[in-house]
Amino acid sequence: MKEKPGIVSYIRQYQNLKNQFDLNRDHISLDDSHLILRNFEFISEPDKFLLSTENEDAIIEENIKFRYPVIMPEGNTKSKQAIILLHGLNERTWHKHLTGARFLAEKSGKPVLMFPLSFHINRGLPAWTDIRKMTGSLDERKRKYPHVKEASCVNLALSDRLTEYPERFYLSGLQSTMDLIKLIKDIQDGRHPLFEKETRINLFAYSISCMLLQCLIISDRDNILKNSKIVLFAGGSLFSHIQGASRFIMDSVAFESIRKYYMSVFTWKTAQLKELRPWVMEHPFGKAFRSLIIPDFLRKTRSKAFDDFSENMMVISLQDDHIMPQSGIKEAFGERFCQSANFRSIHFPYAYTHENPFPVLYNNIDEQVGAGFHSVFSPTLEFLT
Repeated sequence: MKEKPGIVSYIRQYQNLKNQFDLNRDHISLDDSHLILRNFEFISEPDKFLLSTENEDAIIEENIKFRYPVIMPEGNTKSKQAIILLHGLNERTWHKHLTGARFLAEKSGKPVLMFPLSFHINRGLPAWTDIRKMTGSLDERKRKYPHVKEASCVNLALSDRLTEYPERFYLSGLQSTMDLIKLIKDIQDGRHPLFEKETRINLFAYSISCMLLQCLIISDRDNILKNSKIVLFAGGSLFSHIQGASRFIMDSVAFESIRKYYMSVFTWKTAQLKELRPWVMEHPFGKAFRSLIIPDFLRKTRSKAFDDFSENMMVISLQDDHIMPQSGIKEAFGERFCQSANFRSIHFPYAYTHENPFPVLYNNIDEQVGAGFHSVFSPTLEFLT
């Protein structure tokens, strides 16, 4: 296929980056570019509320000490700007985000840090991605829940974990947020080898990571986002509108488990919180999270935070997104913001899903997928830089 000037084949670039990517290598020179990929170590310091729970997850070593990749221009000069990219729920590799990270790094000339959520990507147990082991366990789950839908080897580990312990959805988000705050402060305070002190940090979030950043905007007592711009893509819906059952995310039993839990326990008034642990009420992230459950719960708290941050936030929603529907996104941000230039509703001229907005299996739509990719990342680049 003949490529248009300035537009490299999306599928070809995806495959090239996937083939070159390796979290175990310290330094990788990316083909056909002046970019390099470097991997850095991070040690999570779980919040006291996480450590106080009787939760075996707190001792999973892979979740505490891990590596995260950075795509950046060649050279040793420290940067004064950074972009942090966050992924979606139940993702186990960085592959589908590498093209976006490369685009932002190449066009902005700034390092792009890809930071994994708690228990995701390389922060989970190896057994969770062992298809051979999961096949037998999947059969067992189907026998236990004969009416289960969307069950697969891909979503089995997360489905089992959330069905067993629905609080994990909140706990993982809390730890991810604490880790992100630590990373931001390390960069801003000059403790990161790539950045100067008081570096400006912008963020791009996809899917469930949008909810994480929404919580951080609402609960940002330290005002660490005061100089940041944020782009939310295919996310930002209130929890009540999310339809999370998917072969790539979680099965129907797991989704109904967390839906029932958070739609009831998390929206009770303070005096009625008999089953909920104190850390939910005491932690500012907990209040922020609760404000994103249903439309009328803590609406003023949510609305004020988003109104105050509206000029520094862009939301890009997918018209045919059934996982994160536009109705839930508009309910979260309000009519005024959704009528502004910082809210965009887009639709691609090819079959896409929330989980796979830029499909790479069909070469005959490569040009369309490339155009769809640019319709998201070109305005993102312009807004963030």
